[in-house]
Amino acid sequence: MRIIGVDPGTVCCGYGIVESRDTVRRAPAYVTSGEIRMNQKNPLPERLKLLYDSLKAVLHEHEPSQLCIEKIFYHKSIRSALALGSTRGVILLLAAENDIPVFEYNSTALKMALTGYGRAEKRQVQQMVKILLNLNSSNLSEDSTDALALCICHINSSVRVK
Repeated sequence: MRIIGVDPGTVCCGYGIVESRDTVRRAPAYVTSGEIRMNQKNPLPERLKLLYDSLKAVLHEHEPSQLCIEKIFYHKSIRSALALGSTRGVILLLAAENDIPVFEYNSTALKMALTGYGRAEKRQVQQMVKILLNLNSSNLSEDSTDALALCICHINSSVRVK
């Protein structure tokens, strides 16, 4: 099972891919991660096109079987929330075009799956991602770490379901 997690953003969209090779424990193994950076000065349609093309290439190269994305439940700015919704729409469209099932998790479930505490701080989640994936590098961006965390959350959730 190969999973892509996507942390949507209108300026930076993080992604991470993990594989669960062990059919019993489903231990996650790091495949790759990165960011899709968009120029904030460009109009939203141009940024969405860049996101579409870049993420499409990632999906084509790594062929994930499932996609995870964080649920949006609140945003301070209506304008930012609408733009973020457009970004999510591009991601969901790509998943549909590639017949990839989508799983959504809220931030509390994500933090609970990684740290055991639903109100954990971002740095605690980042540290757990590095530990669980045996990553020594501190070169992971915040956005790609969040995307990898979504993958781990999904693996943990699917173990409980089965």
